[in-house]
Amino acid sequence: MSRKPAEQRASDRVPIGAPATIRWRDEELSGFMERLNLAGGFVVSPRVPELGDYVDLVFTLPGDRRDFRVRGNVVFVDDAPPDRKSGFGARFERPPAALLDAIKNLNRGH
Repeated sequence: MSRKPAEQRASDRVPIGAPATIRWRDEELSGFMERLNLAGGFVVSPRVPELGDYVDLVFTLPGDRRDFRVRGNVVFVDDAPPDRKSGFGARFERPPAALLDAIKNLNRGH
């Protein structure tokens, strides 16, 4: 059982579907931050990093014009077949307080 039950997560997952820039190694891609919580998020992207890679993410949140930048450690990879979107889960490394506050505000809206 690799996934934690919902009651053990840092916070509820919030679906956002926000455009994101993803950087790792020599790669820079555009993708979407599909859902996130206080601990990390799931990013849909055309190519995916490897488990354990560190990624730099830049994205905005609905109703907020700020760009949020956060480093993440890849903890889950879904290298999907061609008929589905591929993506990865990243655990945030020292997320900025402004991002955590913005995520908490999103939670209040759901």
